[in-house]
Amino acid sequence: MKQNTTVVEVRSAINDNVVMSFEHTSEESTNIITAGFSKICNALKINRVQAESRYYVTKG
Repeated sequence: MKQNTTVVEVRSAINDNVVMSFEHTSEESTNIITAGFSKICNALKINRVQAESRYYVTKG
């Protein structure tokens, strides 16, 4: 049985370019916003406040 997956994009707040894209399943306990910020924070070693000022999360 195929899981319901959504493509999540983390985009730059400055120029709307996609910085990171990944698949997120609906069965995971976090929503796409939390998952997106978590991925970018881990990848760039920044905190959530810094991430929210530089990026935004959207469905791909």
